[in-house]
Amino acid sequence: MSSLYDMIGYENWYMRLVIEGGEEVVFNQRYEDGGDSIHGIPMTEEAFEGLITIESPYRYELIDGIVYDMTGSSPEHSAIAGNIDVVFHAQLGRGGPCRTHRDQYVAIPGKPPVAPDVVLTCDRADWDKDKRLKPFRIQSPLIVVEVLSPTTERYDRGEKFARYQSCPSLEIYILVSQNERYVEVYRKATNWRQERFSENQVIKLDQLDLELPLDEIYEGVL
Repeated sequence: MSSLYDMIGYENWYMRLVIEGGEEVVFNQRYEDGGDSIHGIPMTEEAFEGLITIESPYRYELIDGIVYDMTGSSPEHSAIAGNIDVVFHAQLGRGGPCRTHRDQYVAIPGKPPVAPDVVLTCDRADWDKDKRLKPFRIQSPLIVVEVLSPTTERYDRGEKFARYQSCPSLEIYILVSQNERYVEVYRKATNWRQERFSENQVIKLDQLDLELPLDEIYEGVL
């Protein structure tokens, strides 16, 4: 089993030591939202499952046999994800079946789990402590939001999107720029056709009678 051992930061670059088979292995994290590359280490799916089962503030994803640390993000990235979570939470209210989650893994059929910036689920088993899976994996994502970063945008648009599409419950996939007021929405109902929103437009999410005003998405950021 792999486990996080230590973290050392140098400006915007980070190195982590991971215990792999009883030996310390240097884990090079990507440059924080501004670098040109992502670095990871080879890992089996079994070891990856062990790694993400450990309680930790860090987020990892396994892509083609390489595990990457996806934790680092800019303040803008974090603020935008937080704003979206707040907007959803305020409109969903209390007592209903729908909840939002941040920094939680989503189960992908036949693939390793992934960690979205924000995910909304209306399946009580995804948050009820007596019903949910252990280790915790969201099984029925309805809406997934990813805030784009230079180092992960290609992955978010390609492989990660494809993984989410394999979830039968997913209805809406949202990509949010952190550098400008610009959001893309993809809906299963329209065969994942791209919709673009900018400036002070309001995104309508009819499945749950929700709205995402760009003014609120980018509050305090842009």
